[in-house]
Amino acid sequence: MRIFFTCLLSFILICPYLAKAQNDARVTGSITDLPSKQPLEFVNIILKNQKDNKVTKHEVTDKKGKFILDNIPFGTYYILCTYIGYSDTKSNVFILDINHPAADLNLQMSGTGKQLNEVEISAKKALFTNTIDRKVYHVDMDLTAKSGSASDVLQNVPLVQVDIDGNVNLRNSSAMILINGKVSPLMSGSNAAAALQQLPANSIERIEVITNPSAKYKPDGAGGIINIVLKKNTKRGLNGNATVNAGNRDRYNASTALNYNTGRLNIFGSYSLKQDDRVRTIQNDRIQTDPKNGSVNDYHDYTLARARPFSNLATLGFDYTLDEKNSFGVSVNYYLRNMNKHDLVNKKVESAANGNQDYDRKRENHERESSSGTAAYFEHLFNKPEQKLRLELNLDHKPEIEDNHYTNTYRLPLIPDELDNTLIKQTTDNRHVNLGYEAQVGKEGKFEAGYAGQFNKQDMDFYGAAFDQKKQMFVTDLTKTNHFIYNENVQALYSTFSTAYKKISLMLGLRGEYSNLDSRLITTGISVPNSYFKLYPSLHLGYMLEENKELQLNYSRRVRRPEADDLNPFPEYPDPTNVKVGNPYLLPEIIHSVELAYQWRKGGISVLPGIYYRYTYNRFTAITEPLNDSVLVTRQQNLASDQAIGADVVVSGSVGEQLNLSFTPNVFYSTIDASNLGYSSKKSTITWSANLNATYAITKGTSLQVNSIYKSARLTPQGKYLPSFVMNCGVRQDILHKKASVYITVSDIFRSIRQEAQLESPLLTQHMLTKNNSRISYLGLSYNFGVVKKRKDLQFDNSVQ
Repeated sequence: MRIFFTCLLSFILICPYLAKAQNDARVTGSITDLPSKQPLEFVNIILKNQKDNKVTKHEVTDKKGKFILDNIPFGTYYILCTYIGYSDTKSNVFILDINHPAADLNLQMSGTGKQLNEVEISAKKALFTNTIDRKVYHVDMDLTAKSGSASDVLQNVPLVQVDIDGNVNLRNSSAMILINGKVSPLMSGSNAAAALQQLPANSIERIEVITNPSAKYKPDGAGGIINIVLKKNTKRGLNGNATVNAGNRDRYNASTALNYNTGRLNIFGSYSLKQDDRVRTIQNDRIQTDPKNGSVNDYHDYTLARARPFSNLATLGFDYTLDEKNSFGVSVNYYLRNMNKHDLVNKKVESAANGNQDYDRKRENHERESSSGTAAYFEHLFNKPEQKLRLELNLDHKPEIEDNHYTNTYRLPLIPDELDNTLIKQTTDNRHVNLGYEAQVGKEGKFEAGYAGQFNKQDMDFYGAAFDQKKQMFVTDLTKTNHFIYNENVQALYSTFSTAYKKISLMLGLRGEYSNLDSRLITTGISVPNSYFKLYPSLHLGYMLEENKELQLNYSRRVRRPEADDLNPFPEYPDPTNVKVGNPYLLPEIIHSVELAYQWRKGGISVLPGIYYRYTYNRFTAITEPLNDSVLVTRQQNLASDQAIGADVVVSGSVGEQLNLSFTPNVFYSTIDASNLGYSSKKSTITWSANLNATYAITKGTSLQVNSIYKSARLTPQGKYLPSFVMNCGVRQDILHKKASVYITVSDIFRSIRQEAQLESPLLTQHMLTKNNSRISYLGLSYNFGVVKKRKDLQFDNSVQ
């Protein structure tokens, strides 16, 4: 560990000198949108030598549309600007010499696309774009995204962690996952992991990571926000793309997207499907002591689980510009996932008090999950510059059915087979409304205010039945039959003000939320209401040390609210010896988050180190305890407090013209206080992880990509998770004048993905090892096409995001 810290510190200190200047020539400038005069962020800036048209430098614009190119040899150059949905823009030729060591360019880009076969750019877009307030991962530059799922791509995103079950964390804490900037029922609760594993990565344009959001955003998620932005083309004319992939174990997926843009009207749609195949093994060994008589019981489970989920995702919508001041749009989406599971669990029990058991528990399961949503917006621009009003409405409905049939076949003792069934019906309904106002204040100031209301309902209906040998029929099992409804209404008012003076930038924000919650236990007739009002302030303070160096201090108060699964007190039985129970009195987590960040960019290299501190009240933790001498019960509890401090560095850049590297080490120290749960002493741990991504251009049209992820051991209140490692790779070949590409991807080359956990308490010792068939290979083809009309009027992009 000491060696790692030394290497990490050395790396941070020497990075600013990697691109030591060879001469003093510099090019600066800004890029704005032609009709709106607004700055454009993430525009690719390519500096080319006029003599041979070779790329000398490349960079992307920051949030103010500005760019800086340093250490340029004297010569004659021009700038090429490229951006999705805009025409390529070329500057006039300029000279850099001893008498003209600097050039400042102000360029404007129009939203007219070029025909795809006319565009040839020798400099590729960066995989990562680092800014001081967010990290943007450009999914189309990741070979994994051509064939994998959203869950696969998220593993490669800086600061994001994904476990073997698909659960997503941000900086080792929970994150709020958004789709196009909006809360989706697909991304809530335990279903989020399954949805991310089935969401095709090739339907994603980019992933934004916001570690300390302003008061404009919902304060949910201790680690911050992960925003998944789906593809939506806005180019003129008819444009589209299609992707087909075939994998091992009869896996396949395909997607297509189309848009037709006349200028005032943009119609867009997409469809994707995915057939997956999963095989999982779980080895679970535990020693349990009966607190009453001190007898010891040994349990050994080995699970072989097979599943073949099939998913569909479709979107359709339009944007329409009424005039220069008013526009509106409507979009609909539909998601459907069907899955059949076949599980076989071999269970062996050695018990002096209850006798030995040896039997198989077989599970046949069918799941059907769907989600339909509608989004609409209206936007009005006022006469004053940069002043607008935007209204957004979102409706989502998500029903889910899980039908389980179990059979216990005994070898010891010799008794007849036992049969039991569970039918689980869950429905989620979300209604969201947002009204936002923005106005420019002076030259550098900006004021934002708005209202956000979310009205959510989750209905969970469980039915259990067991086969009665005497009656020769299934009868209702009252211990597994229950009905639970959870209503969550949250209404908020927010306001932010940002300004800048010389080298200092400031953003202040305040969000007030009134939450009205109600947990209704329909089976027992009990209601557990809860309502509260809380303020969530935010502060973002920046100081520009130099044009390419910025320091920022951020603070925000955040919350993590319990999901319906966490609150439902009725037991759920994964198997007869393990019970999951919710806690209707679980309190929301309250998090104070502070972050100190520094950004340095030079010569195509970007370095973004950060130090963060979080203090959490009422942190959630899963506690497993013996219910009796043979059954374990797991429920969420609130810790007294949790403190964490971490440091990470997001480094990305190009080494020459062929190699692009990114490296993200992260160190995390946490201390938990579980004294309120009966644990006398505090626990602390240091964990670290590292993510390395490398792309090498073998030839002009051939590229190789390798990424690897390592996670060290981490502690829990009752034990620890052991380290894990994975490496993936892919090769892509461009064909048909770069309008298409073929590629091969292989995930988990060394079959090293696993999750190993140890649990130790006075009455329970447990060891669990979970493995997947994670070595997955795909052969795929991607094709882009477009027929672009000449521009007749202005183009507006009013995405529902």
